Amino acid sequence: MKRFKCLLLDANVVIKLFSLGLWDALVKQCEIHLSEIVVAESNFFEDSEGDRHDIDLTAYIRDGQIQIFSHPSSDLQKFRSSFDSMYLERLDPGETESLVHLLSDEEEEFYLCSGDAIVYRVLGNLKITEKGVSLEEILDQFGWRRSLESCFTKNWRQQWSQTGLGDSMFGGGKRTK
Repeated sequence: MKRFKCLLLDANVVIKLFSLGLWDALVKQCEIHLSEIVVAESNFFEDSEGDRHDIDLTAYIRDGQIQIFSHPSSDLQKFRSSFDSMYLERLDPGETESLVHLLSDEEEEFYLCSGDAIVYRVLGNLKITEKGVSLEEILDQFGWRRSLESCFTKNWRQQWSQTGLGDSMFGGGKRTK
C-alpha cells in the first residue's frame, strides 16, 4: 500500500482517528507530522456513550512514530496578516501553524488533512487545492471505509477548496495592502 509522503493532520482529525480506533494503523501506514499546537489540542475524545478517553501522543513522539514541528510566532503572525477578517475569524492557531509548515518546506510533499472548512478554503485561495486531502480519502486508500461526518469527506474538501478559489478570483480572503 502506498504511504503518503508527509501527512499533516489537524487536531480534529487526530481526535477522530482515535475515536475510530484507527490511529495506530494510520501511524504505521503514513508519515505523520503534527504541529506542537495540534498536539496540545488533541487531548481526548468522547465515545458514543459520552465517556471521555484521554489521548496521549508522548510515546509516539518519543519513539519517532510521528514528527513534531513548530514555527516562530512571528511566522504565524505574518501568515495570518495576509488574510482578511473573513478568514482570520475562522483560522485557529493549530491550523495556522500547519499551513505555515506546508508552505515553508518545499523539499517535502506535504498533504494537509482537516475537518475545518477554513483550511480547504485557504488552500483554494492560495491556489494549492491539491495539497488538501480529506480523512475519507485517506481511509479509502487503505480500504478502511467508515461512515464519517460530512466535514471529513472528499465532497466537503472539494466544496470549500472551490469556495476559496472563488474568493481569490474576486479578491476575497486576502488582505489588501
